[in-house]
Amino acid sequence: MNLPPRKPGEIPFQTETDRAFTRIDLMAVIVVLLFVGGWLALAYTGENGRIAQCTRNLSTLGRAMQTYADQNQGALPAAGIDWGKNQISWDMKLRPYLSAGKANSEQVFATLPRFFFCPSDPANHYATPRSYAMGGNDMSPDHWPPGRDSATGVGLWWDARTISPLLKDLTGQKVEQLPVVKLSDIPRPADTVLLTEFIDPNNNLGSLRQTTVIGPSQQRQFFKDGGVNFHHGKFNYLMVDGHVELLSRLQTGSWDGTGGIWIMKKGN
Repeated sequence: MNLPPRKPGEIPFQTETDRAFTRIDLMAVIVVLLFVGGWLALAYTGENGRIAQCTRNLSTLGRAMQTYADQNQGALPAAGIDWGKNQISWDMKLRPYLSAGKANSEQVFATLPRFFFCPSDPANHYATPRSYAMGGNDMSPDHWPPGRDSATGVGLWWDARTISPLLKDLTGQKVEQLPVVKLSDIPRPADTVLLTEFIDPNNNLGSLRQTTVIGPSQQRQFFKDGGVNFHHGKFNYLMVDGHVELLSRLQTGSWDGTGGIWIMKKGN
């Protein structure tokens, strides 16, 4: 296109194409900024933001679980042990893998609650809150020993009540000899729950109470509304392979914990 020469002081000539490009470009930038701002507002504020923080907590605990297993011949910690002088909960086992401090330091332990507390947890905890529990093993002789055919979960609970029927010998049993669940025992690590939310006032750091949960029905017992406002009616689930999913009760595969992600058995 040949343009006529400009006169002194005349504003440079702009074509319609030049002006249209400038307006469209500006509108595109505004739309992108609005979209990003809206997405950030939805993702990191309100309940969505609390869900995201809870997901990060579980991811951190999942990495600690993996490190524990790496240093213990592939074994997962027991959910709880109440045997003689040995009173150990799963969260206590993870302490050394969440901090560089000494494992038995109360000062170190005091820095860790953020990893164990879901910001959506509304319970009036009696002590330092713990919002999570291991997917529970029913400790039934019908599903023993734990392994690839066990129609129950990964979290073992050891006390006189469970040692007696499963191991018979009470007097000679040593804590370090108690059976464990190993990662190799779990045929579907991406579809088997390791940790999930269990909201209850009795679920507190270092406590042997509420260390396991079996099924969505138990998860929802605390909530008067059935948990419809907690995580939009869903719960976060840390799977054995380390990834976290936000699932409804139907998506877990079982209401009472007898199938789906709640059990180790292959092909359920």
